[in-house]
Amino acid sequence: MYNLWKCLFVLLVIPAALICPGCSEEKEPGIPGILVSTQWLQDHIDNPDVVLLHSGSAEFFDSLHIPGARFIDPASFTVNTDLVRNEMPSADSILKLLRSVGVDDNSRIVLYHESSRLLSRTARVFAALDGVGLGERTFFLNGGLPAWEEEARETTGVKTQFSYGTLSKAESGQVLIEAEELDRGRWSPDMVVVDVRTGEEYYGTPGSQEEPAEGGHVEGAYSLPYQSLLRDDYDYFFKSDAALKDLFREAGMDPGKVNVVYCGSGVRASVSYLAARHMGYNVRLYDGSWEEWKQLELPLTGPVTPPGDTE
Repeated sequence: MYNLWKCLFVLLVIPAALICPGCSEEKEPGIPGILVSTQWLQDHIDNPDVVLLHSGSAEFFDSLHIPGARFIDPASFTVNTDLVRNEMPSADSILKLLRSVGVDDNSRIVLYHESSRLLSRTARVFAALDGVGLGERTFFLNGGLPAWEEEARETTGVKTQFSYGTLSKAESGQVLIEAEELDRGRWSPDMVVVDVRTGEEYYGTPGSQEEPAEGGHVEGAYSLPYQSLLRDDYDYFFKSDAALKDLFREAGMDPGKVNVVYCGSGVRASVSYLAARHMGYNVRLYDGSWEEWKQLELPLTGPVTPPGDTE
């Protein structure tokens, strides 16, 4: 179904003379997946069905954004509960936010981040949209505004005019996994659990006479820090599809299994979720993440010595 939507979208916005290589297994540069290039956006920015969303601060947006973009505050796409931070809002709340920026039932949404600092928050917006059934017609500008500016493409401070959206309904997407389901399935041969926090967080800090031990990870989880999915030279860019595939394979991820990603509170894991969705993996986001897992006192591996340490 995902590739079918992509094929339909390409047919709508690319001249009929072009074939849709994005619908085959070998994608050419600039053909979507979820991650799209600056050139792809430039080629389709004037299409009336494309709704371009600038994820960042209102003050920054008022001074500089990609022409035609509409502002969203990524913090609006998370809520805090008494137990944990950064949970998914209700479907009705997400739909209301999207209507407020002019999203209709036939819209194709392109998200971009204002800076590298907001990449994870913007990926979180993608997860929220995927959760209400819009992931198959939502795209993510690889490199975001920094890449757009670096290539000296046009920017503006003038806001575009648009009407209130008519987006009518949501369909529940298979995005989230609850702690109970994760606990039941984490040793299953059909599930892979991946911790995307830093290596320091994953391995933890052993205790001493002065300080208690800190950190650790969900028992059975592999480690693949989300930063490793981003380019070393430009951390606002994802690495190539080939590099992502290698990293996922090395972390034990498998497109034929349920791959669960988690972090501290669900935001950083959204980056890994987005990349895995782009690559066609069956992926789920454990929204409560490490904060909830600890509070529920579910099985965890406490601080351990990282591989290669001699201590």
